[in-house]
Amino acid sequence: MKKILSILLALALVFALAACGGSPSADPPASSPDTQQPSPPPESPSETPSAPPPSDPAPVPQGPVAEEVRGVTIPAFEVFANGVSVTHETMAAYPVYSVQATSINSAGTESTAVYIGFAIVDVLAAAGLTENYVWLEATASDGYTVTVKGDAVLADTTLLAMTRDGSPYTDAPWLAPCTDTVSGNYLKGAVSILVNTTDGSPGLSHTFGDGSGASDGLPEIADRTDRVEFEPYSFLVNGIEVTNETLEGLRIFRITALTVNNAGEERENTYTGYQLGEVLARLGLDDATTVTAVATDGYEAEYDYDAIISPHTLVAIERDRELGEDGTIWIAPCAETGARSYARDVVELVTG
Repeated sequence: MKKILSILLALALVFALAACGGSPSADPPASSPDTQQPSPPPESPSETPSAPPPSDPAPVPQGPVAEEVRGVTIPAFEVFANGVSVTHETMAAYPVYSVQATSINSAGTESTAVYIGFAIVDVLAAAGLTENYVWLEATASDGYTVTVKGDAVLADTTLLAMTRDGSPYTDAPWLAPCTDTVSGNYLKGAVSILVNTTDGSPGLSHTFGDGSGASDGLPEIADRTDRVEFEPYSFLVNGIEVTNETLEGLRIFRITALTVNNAGEERENTYTGYQLGEVLARLGLDDATTVTAVATDGYEAEYDYDAIISPHTLVAIERDRELGEDGTIWIAPCAETGARSYARDVVELVTG
């Protein structure tokens, strides 16, 4: 009887434990302070997802930028590119650009100007010149020249400019190589452009008249300032001696001229020297209306006002890179093809 009672008590205990949801070996309640699972550690800063970095700002253009402009009135003009005429009518189908350029003059003064005109690469294209040019020389109506080299020749910021700061040109357009920061490399009054695929002049030929006077096609004027140094020379102007020191700092030019003598024989010579008008201005004689050149043998040649102010009339120290005999000079009116217009062995100039 006792054995039966013990079995019944054991069964009762098992049912009681089942009703409580577990057995002695069951996991303790999650709320038990002794068995609470630790919380996962916080994520370290290096593991925390970060916001994507801001995108890089758009690149800022370096140097001058050519911007196309519309509604610009183009005045009449004509320039020659490797001898080919380019006019406002030729350029009518090409875009017009505006470029702001900053340059520094010889005194160190910085200035900024806005040029509006045609890209030189388009001017060349209009003349049928489409090669990869790396050398350009532009000549002004007064004979002054500037040279542009390398990538700047075909850059869209190198302009044949119609206006500068809104003011139109007075004689001929500007050549504005707007990436250049040297003011002296900008040219006003550009009338001729020579380009080449190598460094140096393309060596164009020129057409001259019949020998009776001024020709229809004028020879090229090459600025050789700072490239030529003359041997000592001396001549008189109104009885006053003129030497290298007297004319120091004046621009030096070289012109190759074709002349025809009375027998119809042609001759080509290259003269290097100073423009007659600038020589007289240096001596305070810029009001002269005539000049008489006197040679060693007494021969005299007279030049009128138009010849005096012509950029093609040189007081030549050298002819074909040689000095005159006994230190004499030449007066070379290179716009003329008549040989008698040229005076050699000159020792004195007399103004009137």
